Amino acid sequence: MRKNRSASRLNPAKYLLITPSTIILLFAFFIPILYLFGLCVYHGIPGSGLIDYSNPNLDNFVRFLDPYNLKVLIRTLRISFVATLVALLVGYPIALSMTKGSNTKKSIMLALLLTPLVTNVVARTLGLMIIFGNNGPVNKIIKILGFEGIKFLGEEAGIVLGLVQVYTPYMVLSIKAVLENTNFNLQEAARDLGCSKWQAFRKVVFPLSMPGVVAGCLFVFLLSFSSYITPKLMGKGTIMTMSMYVYQQGMSLMDWPFAAAVAIILLVVSLVLVTLYNKMTSRIERMNDRTGMYRNVNYSSGWHQFTAKIKDFFYDIYASLMRSLERSEGARNAMRSCSTAFEKVGAVLVKCWVVLGVVFIVCPLPIVIISSFTEANLVYFPPKGFSLKWYVGLLEKTEYLRSFLVSLRLAFVAVAVALVFGTMVAVALTRFKFRFTNALRTFFLSPLMIPGVIFGLAACRFAARIGWNASFKALLCVHIVISSTYVIRTVLSSLIGFDVSIEEAARDLGASSWQTFWKVTFPIIRPSIIVAGLFSFIVSLDETTVSVFLVGGQSVTLPVRIFSQLEYGLEPTITCISSLLVVFALIILLVIDRLIGLHKFKI
Repeated sequence: MRKNRSASRLNPAKYLLITPSTIILLFAFFIPILYLFGLCVYHGIPGSGLIDYSNPNLDNFVRFLDPYNLKVLIRTLRISFVATLVALLVGYPIALSMTKGSNTKKSIMLALLLTPLVTNVVARTLGLMIIFGNNGPVNKIIKILGFEGIKFLGEEAGIVLGLVQVYTPYMVLSIKAVLENTNFNLQEAARDLGCSKWQAFRKVVFPLSMPGVVAGCLFVFLLSFSSYITPKLMGKGTIMTMSMYVYQQGMSLMDWPFAAAVAIILLVVSLVLVTLYNKMTSRIERMNDRTGMYRNVNYSSGWHQFTAKIKDFFYDIYASLMRSLERSEGARNAMRSCSTAFEKVGAVLVKCWVVLGVVFIVCPLPIVIISSFTEANLVYFPPKGFSLKWYVGLLEKTEYLRSFLVSLRLAFVAVAVALVFGTMVAVALTRFKFRFTNALRTFFLSPLMIPGVIFGLAACRFAARIGWNASFKALLCVHIVISSTYVIRTVLSSLIGFDVSIEEAARDLGASSWQTFWKVTFPIIRPSIIVAGLFSFIVSLDETTVSVFLVGGQSVTLPVRIFSQLEYGLEPTITCISSLLVVFALIILLVIDRLIGLHKFKI
């Protein structure tokens, strides 16, 4: 027995499986990150890119305590908090509606949510810029109603709306995953005991869904806090956020040490927020699924007894008031009438809110497509006239064609490498025992946890150091890292629930490890591998935040070119390209639906 365990630990196959991905991850991710962070203790000369290595100190962190820098941090926190709160208000009713609806309704709403989620963020933000522009549909409706137009673009309100539209699907999917495992018979039991619909929801359903609410809020907050593309476009570059500040200090002012210090602060604040949020919601994790009570709670503590007395005091007042009203027949009838009317009106309002929420999430995509058929030289909605001239004109825009070919070649090569190496890692983590399996899993999925601007800035500086600046090689390494994380996560989820006894039966019949994988394991997980390839392909094709730090010369990707053009204004050509990206995302979702079904697709 000891020999078998020793052989399992020393099995060279498992190390061979993870070695290629480990080398790529170290070279293209961890070393650049560490190299960037190592610059924060030196002094940079703004505008020159030169660094004084003679006197290491912490002046860059002290410099961040300047009132302007703290104002940027507070503004970013405020925008992220408001965006998270609005996303929760919009997303929770949608998730609840998807959980309780029919299968057809669930499929339609899931497709509507996933379509913008897999569409390029620049294309979605373009739709929002059209909708909330000074002459957009929203301001036109406001003016028709007799009010003055509202300026959304270039204001915090516009950034919040953009973040809510982009990240609400993550909120919906997080809450939906928990609600699907909730026993709604408990809600019906509460109704039988005299609770109204609202009371049953507040006291039963919502507490049970809190793990999904916590996960969704945390996810949306961190994504909003580290977002770069949406605040840049919706804020017109005038509302500075932390991610934009990192880019400005590193790429515009060339003050690399201070940019590294700001990047560290951005990362540390994100980690601190995660820790604090987890501590505040730790009681949720201790809830017993069957009883609804909390484990490891000290009911004899002074604080618990004090809060219990406060609750009992207000409950006694409420109960005595309700008993006095129940004695009067007129009061009872009035209360029933009000309760019935409230429930009916509330149900209608919730349905309207769900419809408006789904429309808000989805509408930027058809708006972009419709606007692309205009005859005018500027983007209007509704478009002025109908014409295909901008689609025909794409053939003459050689810079866009060249960028598309760069993006296509980049995505194909990155995904091909990621599929092979990522699948090898997933197989190793599920089929072999490592001493630190959880740490290894975190190691391989860590690129998903680092804000894109930090990864991009680190990759840019490291590429310049080794002579790869503005090169296809640097872009390729970064895209392989990003694509590999999605492949590993997707294939891992399919292998974790795999019936290992099938593989053992194949080995008992004389098959080698390779034959078992190729003839048994691979055919079963092939749909997941194909989905991982498709999703990582579209992620690579649409990637903007990290790529914007590395492009240059002949290596400008299509999303970065669209993003750069949008910084100067709206042009019908960009709406045409964005429309094609939307159609491509729809095709990918259709293929995924045919392979495994959208309900099994994990983001």
